[in-house]
Amino acid sequence: MKKRYGWNHIGKWSITALLTPALLISSSFVSSAAEFSNAAQPAVSVAAAAQPAAGAFKDTAGHWGSEAIGWALAQGIVDGFADGTFQPDRTVSEAEFVTMLLRAFTGKAIAPTGASAPWYTGYYAYANELRLPVDSGQANVPYARGQVARLIAAAGGQSLNVPNAIRYLLDNGLAQGKTAATVEGFGASDTVTRAEAVQLVRNVLGKKLQLTGLPASARAFTVRGISLGDSLKDVRAKLGEPARQDPSEYGFDWYIYNQDYANYAQIGIKDGKVVGLYTSSAAWTSDKPGIGEGQTSQDIVKALGKPLDSITKGFTLYILNNPGEKDGVYEIDDSYVTFYYDTHENNTVEAIQLIAKEVEEAKPDYYGSPSDALRTAFEREVFDLANAARAKRGLKPFQWDDAMAVIAYGHSEDMAKNGYFDHKSPKGDTLKQRFEQNGVAYRTGAENIAAGQPNAIVAHSGWLNSHTGHRESLLGATTRLGVGVYFGGSMHVYFTQNFYTPLKE
Repeated sequence: MKKRYGWNHIGKWSITALLTPALLISSSFVSSAAEFSNAAQPAVSVAAAAQPAAGAFKDTAGHWGSEAIGWALAQGIVDGFADGTFQPDRTVSEAEFVTMLLRAFTGKAIAPTGASAPWYTGYYAYANELRLPVDSGQANVPYARGQVARLIAAAGGQSLNVPNAIRYLLDNGLAQGKTAATVEGFGASDTVTRAEAVQLVRNVLGKKLQLTGLPASARAFTVRGISLGDSLKDVRAKLGEPARQDPSEYGFDWYIYNQDYANYAQIGIKDGKVVGLYTSSAAWTSDKPGIGEGQTSQDIVKALGKPLDSITKGFTLYILNNPGEKDGVYEIDDSYVTFYYDTHENNTVEAIQLIAKEVEEAKPDYYGSPSDALRTAFEREVFDLANAARAKRGLKPFQWDDAMAVIAYGHSEDMAKNGYFDHKSPKGDTLKQRFEQNGVAYRTGAENIAAGQPNAIVAHSGWLNSHTGHRESLLGATTRLGVGVYFGGSMHVYFTQNFYTPLKE
C-alpha cells in the first residue's frame, strides 16, 4: 500500500503561506514557502426574425392575447419566430421582459455594450441607471409574475416588495390577476408567458405610467438586484433559495448563492432584513457617479476620495491595514463599503462587500465567537470564493475533496496548537509527508496557508493578491481542493488550502 501511494517521481508541489496578524489592528506581511443564450443577438429582436403580419401567426388565432400580441408587434416591442409562430404560452425570461418593458417606454431598441456582449446588456445597463430591481445573473431564468409586478412598480418609482407591488398593479388597473384581483389570485410564483407579458406592457402604456425608476437613495448599491434593507422575502423571491446558510463573525447569516459561480453572491440576513452583501461577479451596480464593475482603485479614489484608514467602534479606534492597496473601505450612506482589488490586473475591482453601519459598529469582537458552525462556514466559503475567482477567469471549478479537507484541518490545528506558521511542522513533517501519511495518490499538489484574517473573504483576497505563489495555486491546473480552518493559537484563526490532482482521475 505504501509503495502504491508513494511519491516516487510523479508529484509536483507548490506551497505558499499568508500571515495577517489582524486586519484592523496591525499591518500584514506575507511569508512564502513554498430563452436566449449569452451569445450576442440582434438588438432589434426579442425572439427570432422573419416576421409575419400581426394576424398571420399560426398559433394566435382565437388566443385570448391575440389583440395585445398584434399591438405589441405593431409597436416593435416584440417579434414572432422564423417558423411563423408567436408561441404565446411560452415562458418569458427576465431579460426578455426587461427588454419588452424598456422598449415600450423608449420606443427603440438598445444596442449591446460591446460586440461580444450578451444581446440584453444595453437594456440591463439602462435598467441599472434607473435602479430597477434586475439581476443580469438571472437574465435567462424564467421570470415570475411577482417579479414582473416588482419591476413595473419600480419603473413607476415605487420600491415595493412583491405583495405590495402586486397591490400597486391591481389598485392602479395595471393588472387584473390570474384567478382573482387579489394578491393571492395574482399567481406571484407562476412564470409569465409571452402573451401575459405583452398584455401587462400594454396595460402599463395604456395607463400612461411614467418611467421614473427609483430615487438614488433607495438603491445606492445593489448585488444581483438586492440592496441593504431589502426583506428576506424579497431575496427569496428574486434569487430563490440559497445553496446554504452560513453563520458569520458578525452574528448574521450569510445566504450563499453558489449555484452559478460566475454570479456568486453572499446575502447577509439579520431579523429578516438584508444587512450584508458580497459578490465577486459583475452583477452589482451603484448609483454613485464613476463607480462600477471593471473600474480600478484609481477610479474609485477619483470618485469617492481616499478610503478610510480607521473605524471607530464605541471608544475603540480600529486601524485599517494599508488602505487603498488591496482593498478600500468607505462609509457610504448607512453602510461600510469595501472594494477588493486585483493587484495583478491593474488594480481593477475584484469584489465588493457592503455591511450595514449599525451591524459593523455593533460587532463585539474582531474574530466573532468561534464555533464549529463558523469554522465549517469559513471552510466552505474559502472553497466557493476560489471557484468564483476561477469562473471569473474562465477556469473550471475545483471539486471539493474530503481527504484534502481532513489534511488541511490537521495542519491548521497543528500550527495553532504548536505555535508556528509554516508548511513544515516543528517535527519536520512536510506537505508531501502529510499526503503520504494519509495515503494520497497524486499527480500534483499545492498548499496555501493563512493566519489572522477575520473571515474567508479577507483570507481569499490576500491569497489572490499574493505575489509569492498563492494566486498560482488558486488559479492553477489542480482539480480538487479541501479546506481546513482552526480557531485558536496566537493568531486566533488559521486557514489551510490543500490542492491536488489525483494520480488517476
